[in-house]
Amino acid sequence: MLMLLTVLGLLGVALFLYSYLLYPLLLAMVAGVVQFRKDIAFAMAKSDRRMVGEFDWPMVAVVIAAYNEQKHIAQRVRNLLELDYPPERLRIYIGSDGSRDDTAAILGQFADPRLTVFAFEENRGKANVLNDLVSRGQEGVIVFSDANTFFASDALMHLVRPFKDESVGCVSGELHLLSSGGNNQDGLYWRVEQFLKFFESRIGGALGANGAIYAIRRTFWQPLQPDTICDDFCIAMNVAASGGRIVYAPGARAEEEMPESIGDEYQRRIRIGIGNFQALFRSPQYLLRTSWGTRWSYLSHKVLRWLAPHLLLLSLAASVWLACLSPIWWWWVMLQSAGLAVAVLAYLLQGRSKRLPSALNLFAFLFALNFAFVIASWRYVSGSYSGSWRRTSR
Repeated sequence: MLMLLTVLGLLGVALFLYSYLLYPLLLAMVAGVVQFRKDIAFAMAKSDRRMVGEFDWPMVAVVIAAYNEQKHIAQRVRNLLELDYPPERLRIYIGSDGSRDDTAAILGQFADPRLTVFAFEENRGKANVLNDLVSRGQEGVIVFSDANTFFASDALMHLVRPFKDESVGCVSGELHLLSSGGNNQDGLYWRVEQFLKFFESRIGGALGANGAIYAIRRTFWQPLQPDTICDDFCIAMNVAASGGRIVYAPGARAEEEMPESIGDEYQRRIRIGIGNFQALFRSPQYLLRTSWGTRWSYLSHKVLRWLAPHLLLLSLAASVWLACLSPIWWWWVMLQSAGLAVAVLAYLLQGRSKRLPSALNLFAFLFALNFAFVIASWRYVSGSYSGSWRRTSR
């Protein structure tokens, strides 16, 4: 019993530190080895592994499900119509999912032949609309995005070009988050996420896709379950589980406004967290039928993070129990409690619009993220969620 408590008292913190600190370092090292082996193979074979020559741009369908997006939808349509992509090879499918504002009316004002609008009267949820829109077209490449996201003019070309490699089944672009003060992507957590995506792609272990800008081959499309929440993650991971590669294309850039308050992001994180647990328990194939790189990335970068707050709470409970048996464990309890107290304090101060050092901002974000995962896990287990839309500022 004492041994079990000791393992539990240390394991939760160890796995938390592994996922957030050690894994990025190990990933960079493994990616370096993988890249070195590719360079050696290239040098020995004397063949160019890079994509060169002319590229026959494929037919592309841009698919967007919209709900109450009157603020952005006109600008979004113009953004898509002005992209640097052969116009005869571009089709845009936008579905208004029973919007209660002027979204459908605004869409009806456009007459470009590349745009097909579906003004659905019934609100069915995003997954159902995506299933419907995808079934309406035959284009070989399907691009998914959001109504409040805006592509750089050359984003579609960068997003589609990797499909020249027949092994590629999904390509994820790069999202830049903007606030009223300008580009806000320089937060430490966001930069680490970009770092992980780059190196995970290099080892063939890219995870999911950025819902604001990603594409798949139509041959890998699998209809979503109606109550699916994290549609972008599931669509991309279905590609990986079917043998297609997911790659990261940082040149495919998009922009989107970010929440001004951490509270907005917290509400969004709860919903995403429910979708995470939904994917974890519904789709064991993401661990069982994917490449070694994907399995390692999925376990280290996703699964352990989703379970991190539960592991930390279990570790704290076991440590308190051990401290009751042996006073030497109280230092460990105090250390864990101090870390939690700093995170809570930073979160409360940030919620009051206090300017904090970057390290404290990171603590606040991690607290909001992990607390959201706890709430999300409870709501998933209790079944108190649905696949219908939930509006946030992002």
